[in-house]
Amino acid sequence: MYRLSPFLVATVLALSTYSLRAEFTATFESLDQHQAPEWFRDAKFGIYTHWTPTTVGNEIAGVGWYPFWMYADVSIQREGGPGQGMPTKENTGPHWAYTEHVKRFGPPSEFGWKDLLKTFQPKSFNAAEWADLFEEAGARFAGPVAIHHDGYAMWDSDVTRWCAQRQAGFDPSKALEREIRRRGMKYIASFHHSHTWRYFLPAYRHDGTDPEYVDLYFEPHVFGDPLSPRFKQWWRGLLDEYINKYDPDMIWLDMGTRDIPNDLMYPFLADYYNHGLKTGKEVATTVKSYSPYLPGAIVDYEKGRVKDLEAEPWLTDDTVAPGWFHSSQPGVKTSNDVIDILADIVSKNGCLLLNVGPTSDGVIPDSEVQILREVGAWLKVNGEAIYDTRPWHTAGEGPTVIAKSKGFLKNLHYTNKDIRYTRTKDGTTVYAIVLNTPEIDVTLTHVDQAVKTVRLLGSDETIPWQQDGGLTRVGFPSTAAEQYAYVYKLELK
Repeated sequence: MYRLSPFLVATVLALSTYSLRAEFTATFESLDQHQAPEWFRDAKFGIYTHWTPTTVGNEIAGVGWYPFWMYADVSIQREGGPGQGMPTKENTGPHWAYTEHVKRFGPPSEFGWKDLLKTFQPKSFNAAEWADLFEEAGARFAGPVAIHHDGYAMWDSDVTRWCAQRQAGFDPSKALEREIRRRGMKYIASFHHSHTWRYFLPAYRHDGTDPEYVDLYFEPHVFGDPLSPRFKQWWRGLLDEYINKYDPDMIWLDMGTRDIPNDLMYPFLADYYNHGLKTGKEVATTVKSYSPYLPGAIVDYEKGRVKDLEAEPWLTDDTVAPGWFHSSQPGVKTSNDVIDILADIVSKNGCLLLNVGPTSDGVIPDSEVQILREVGAWLKVNGEAIYDTRPWHTAGEGPTVIAKSKGFLKNLHYTNKDIRYTRTKDGTTVYAIVLNTPEIDVTLTHVDQAVKTVRLLGSDETIPWQQDGGLTRVGFPSTAAEQYAYVYKLELK
């Protein structure tokens, strides 16, 4: 399915052990043999960007689903049943996105999404600056939202005219792929276009029925109608084209199994996994935790986490700001929040994919830049407790716990009694991450093996410690530099 470049052919020869694995077929049993790559298990931290023409709408109305809500001249149902996109029984009036749209551009029947997306003309995008920031933040994998529900491809596409190259004269995917790989990070891309079939249902009461734009809005239909042949070809064609052009290490799939049937999804997965075999690359896909299980995919908890240590690697996608796309909404996460979330995730065998939302002009906001830099500074000191680690026999201890494994958790605030554990792959060293400033000493109730040495990362002080009755007590020096979380490194006998 995918063409091989000479470079990739050479990679195949160099990684023959991986390439000799049996090819995958489009069956549950075969696909379920695919495992999370070792690079993913080692990386722990990645960054991606919600940045498409939807950013323009979000800056106008503060709503990430602007291409949906701009058509809500009456109250409509968002999702969750046959009424999606249709007026609710009790009409509470138009959505504020519709009101703002009419004020600025006129009615969406005359100036719709097909028109608004053309106003996305970023002049300040600099892929090298973005990649420098991701590297400084300590990310080991990174990439863009390749296409969101809005149907706009953020690359130079021959499959659709609604793409960055044809509409705005640039190819952000090409630039980011080059700069991210130059810095030694894995390149990923997220695809949200599975939901596009349902996304423009409200547009059919406005400009969405014009046959000239059927390649954007698709054929008029209602919730529950089967996917049209045009949509199926478009959905798969964009994925194939992107893989051929940019060869991502991970395809992050949003809402995939909720909107795409297995007879369409499974052949794609088999081809992508086999592409990894042929090119000698360990590739990965994801599936949302609230969607039906996708064989061979990494389970992703949107803005959430798991309760306890998981046997299989998993992923959280979360965002620095309240929403995914840039807006003026307050409530940005702190650096301390991000570090605590990262430590909690890694202790439970997961990885964090953190989103930032650039402005419509292509600039990552200063507030988010500062957070990424502070996270990176912490990782420079304490990264050995995060990268390339594996879970300890227990994730941690302390009063702050997650009641249930799920997405969309409220922000938790950790104390100096909350400790998360990781270990080296060979099990000779355990790390205890204290999620707030310790008191005079710290009691570790889950390090009962004999300890050889104890260090506090970032400190040259000698750390007093003792073991008694299955407990390990370690001191905290008064001269320790201020950090968001403190890591004790314990070498075992």
